[in-house]
Amino acid sequence: MPDNASGADNQQERFSIDSVPPQLGYFLAGFVHGEGSFMLVCRPRADYPRGWKISAAFNASQRDVVPLNLLQRTFRCGTIRRAGNGDWYYEVNRLRDICDVVIPFFRRYPLVGQKAKDFELFAKAVDLITAGLDDATYVSVLLLRERLNSGGKRRYTMEKILRGHTPNTGLESVQ
Repeated sequence: MPDNASGADNQQERFSIDSVPPQLGYFLAGFVHGEGSFMLVCRPRADYPRGWKISAAFNASQRDVVPLNLLQRTFRCGTIRRAGNGDWYYEVNRLRDICDVVIPFFRRYPLVGQKAKDFELFAKAVDLITAGLDDATYVSVLLLRERLNSGGKRRYTMEKILRGHTPNTGLESVQ
């Protein structure tokens, strides 16, 4: 019988938070504190009911690829690529990996300060996305996005995303 589980196709061994040595975990959490981001990405998609796809992503970037390789080897997911400015970029954008790896990692090796607040907003949004985006949770995720990364730069504003979409929030009957 092959070493890989059926259908695993060269998949690495699954991530286990217990397999991360504390010294490595705290190092990586510190690295992410300085070089990482938690994001809620909104992209126009005509094939989505509301015309927009909302997805979660975690990334870290740096000129030196070595710490990013260490993140990828530890998390056993995500991709590394060269950014246009010559830096390297590590990203996890598969929802399952965010739920099974990224969030448990930062629960075990917590961040501090504003980055910790951003992580909590991100984790809450991921919970909502995972549960399914009805009209109310769709708006809730967008509101969390507005608070994430101190408001940060946004390619698409919440107003633009909601233009043409009037969610059923239950407030319509209140006059």
